[in-house]
Amino acid sequence: MKITNKVVLMSIVGFLLIGSYLTLATGQEPPDDTPVNDNQYQGSIAGNETSQFTFRNRFQFRIKTNASLNLDMDVDVDNVGNREFELEIQTQEQSELTIRINGSDENLGLVNGSKIQAKNQNRYQYQERFRLNITCNGSVQANLSVNTKDPQAQWAYYDEAEAQWVTVPSTYQNGVLTAETNHFSVWTILTPEEETTTIPGYTLIGLTTIGSIMGLLFISKKKK
Repeated sequence: MKITNKVVLMSIVGFLLIGSYLTLATGQEPPDDTPVNDNQYQGSIAGNETSQFTFRNRFQFRIKTNASLNLDMDVDVDNVGNREFELEIQTQEQSELTIRINGSDENLGLVNGSKIQAKNQNRYQYQERFRLNITCNGSVQANLSVNTKDPQAQWAYYDEAEAQWVTVPSTYQNGVLTAETNHFSVWTILTPEEETTTIPGYTLIGLTTIGSIMGLLFISKKKK
């Protein structure tokens, strides 16, 4: 009887271990990748799953959603380049999600290398070449994540009412910049403007003038 109980107990433990391993292994499996040969994709994705799309072997988009979505995407791959963008979204059942990703937007001041003053009065540069316009017909709670090499970069959205860019708290980990949001609009990545130690022209002229006067006074004293 004791031997039988041990065998049963060991069998139960074995099944539990195998089940745990299979669950863990399944959780670690990457999602199936859907190759997109051009810049556009339209289709439906199921809820409670992670879907991945690779546009022209360069731009990777991964989406995690709690509900099924009708997805309409357009990515300007030539200008955006090799990027990885991930969206985690909690929304209503069967929502319509539209995403447009570009490398620039002259109307909003997003030209490579342009200077931008955000609503917090800090100055930034636009150099990530990543402009995201995203809309959804339902309420949302989402995380936006994109790869970047600059740990000082920040996510920002455009406030149409005040015609200003607004930076939001962003976290940087392992080369990925992430921010939380409960609304969709036009988003981008801004980098704090580098501080320069260049002396303004008028200051340089003043210093030169003072130096010249002091030099003349020194020479006149020596002559005396």
